[in-house]
Amino acid sequence: MKLVEIDQVHKSYYSGGDRTHVIRGADLSMERGEMVMIMGPSGSGKTTLLNLLGGIDKPDSGILRVDGLDLTNLGKKELTRFRREKVGFIFQFYNLIPTLTSLENVELGLEALGLPKKEIRSRALKYLRLVNLDDKLGSYPQELSGGQQQRVAIARALAKEPKLILADEPTGNIDEEHENIIMSLMKDLQHRSKTAFMIVSHNTRLKRFMDHTLHLRRGKLSESNGG
Repeated sequence: MKLVEIDQVHKSYYSGGDRTHVIRGADLSMERGEMVMIMGPSGSGKTTLLNLLGGIDKPDSGILRVDGLDLTNLGKKELTRFRREKVGFIFQFYNLIPTLTSLENVELGLEALGLPKKEIRSRALKYLRLVNLDDKLGSYPQELSGGQQQRVAIARALAKEPKLILADEPTGNIDEEHENIIMSLMKDLQHRSKTAFMIVSHNTRLKRFMDHTLHLRRGKLSESNGG
């Protein structure tokens, strides 16, 4: 069974009485443990696609399945449980809690899984160290650079070790050295835990890490030539 199945998905939004079609019959399938990148111009619907896959938004029509669950038929409570148990998010703007330290932000992302406190602390420390933030465990978001905040957000998502990680420009504020560290860490988790990654990015350097690179144009996905 495929981990992700998208079949003829459509999504549009209304603003001021006008309807804007964002996704127009998109098709996509992903195996467990695959790493896929979606590229496309700004406003092409890349973030919308992530929101649909993460159960944050619902399509107007089409089939949308993740890990055997039909997201179009799930209620609010079921979608909340789906996001908690199946998906890790790496947001473009971090979404860190300003009153929590780096360590506490990662731990908070694990608490809903019902893990023992010792396991939560162990995983949070492990992934923050893997993204080279050993010396920032007690730092608050406002004390960190943009790149450091992004690495906390990445550690928070990876620490869940979910079936699927959805990442919106995960290396957007990271220098090339840390970019390679982060992507190598993601590849390791991909192979070790069979975690699948869907990454939205404009960064062509990331192509070499991908199993597939797709382009989103006019609301439809197509395989990238040479990706």
